[in-house]
Amino acid sequence: MPNALIDRLRARGFVPPDYDGGGLVNVAATVLDVLGVRDETDPPRLRALEPSLREGVRQVVVVLADGLGLAQLRALRAAGDMPFVASILERAERHERAQLIEATTIFPSTTAAAITTLNTARTPQEHGNLAYFVWLEEFAQVTQMLRWGPAVNRRGSYFDDHRLDPREYVKVPSVHARLRQRGGQSWVIEPEIFRAEAMTRMHAAEAGYAGYYLPSSMSVRLRDLLEQRPWKNAPAYVYAYWAGIDSVAHVSGPQSADHATEAALFDRALERAVGARPPGDTLIILTADHGHAFTDPDRLIDLVGDEQLRSLLRNPIAGEPRLAFLHTDQAERVKQHLERRYPETFFFLDREEAIAAGLFGRGDPEIARQRVGEVLAMLGGDRAASIVKVDGQTFRHRGSHGGMSPEEMRIPVLAWRA
Repeated sequence: MPNALIDRLRARGFVPPDYDGGGLVNVAATVLDVLGVRDETDPPRLRALEPSLREGVRQVVVVLADGLGLAQLRALRAAGDMPFVASILERAERHERAQLIEATTIFPSTTAAAITTLNTARTPQEHGNLAYFVWLEEFAQVTQMLRWGPAVNRRGSYFDDHRLDPREYVKVPSVHARLRQRGGQSWVIEPEIFRAEAMTRMHAAEAGYAGYYLPSSMSVRLRDLLEQRPWKNAPAYVYAYWAGIDSVAHVSGPQSADHATEAALFDRALERAVGARPPGDTLIILTADHGHAFTDPDRLIDLVGDEQLRSLLRNPIAGEPRLAFLHTDQAERVKQHLERRYPETFFFLDREEAIAAGLFGRGDPEIARQRVGEVLAMLGGDRAASIVKVDGQTFRHRGSHGGMSPEEMRIPVLAWRA
């Protein structure tokens, strides 16, 4: 993406997303490609994936470790906290039917956008789930996008009203629907509480659902599916999700002892699920939706409490703690105010400039124009901002994402045969 904005971002040490063969969207496209479903409307497959890893594959398993960025994985390996994953990395270094691809996530680097990308093989600009908090004209509110409900509340979805059908708000088809249409099958392994959530109903309704109540049971569900093969001889896709590394990184920080302990539990669970399986006709891909930057809660910027900023905005603030979406008719005044009040703290992106540079992906930009806001105020270093109070509370995280630092953007794609 040759562009003046891209050059400015890189000059500041930021990492733009790669949608052309080295990013998370290309993981989804690779799943479709390996299973014989990818077509000319899809993004490119992973350009670096070794041909030997895809030959003869009948099942693809994607394990998403939420929040396990590439830098975190390397630190955990060096500390000895993830011995099973370390053994796969050693196989990759010896080129023994395993490979590590250093990839990027989407932008913004956040779960709501990334999981939708994996479920649709489409970029954020196409599917519209652009951040954790997004202003939706459809409901005239800042919305928490994972549950499609009012952002200021902890629970509740617009779809609790049974007159509203989640499928009416879906912008692109799911990979699960496309697999089913071509004779394949897919399964989603997630916490049981996600089964009826809006995101599942919108983007994974066509998949089989294997819910679990305790994180340790994720490995049991995955092992059982691989042993029983309910899809018989049909091409199959299994998506398994682990939430804990992200949760503990937010609360305790990505370099904390708590973070290392949760990663060790995940490593052991993954080993129990697939560690004893010799190379065969299954391609396993371990990846992440984003990484974490350490953020100092004592240096949190209170944008919610900035009354002068609020007076310049058309809608309440949305976006991410590292990337505020500012809907305004006074873009220059907004940037001048923030620069004056917080000098040399924000990197400003104009909406149209960001769209033209391809930061949100490809396709019709109309959804992005509605949902992003005219000014994007991005943070780096150890800074984050309070953008929405949920039930009157401000989150004081020690780990954050949504921005474009290397820690947030770079993710592992670790592939091996089993």
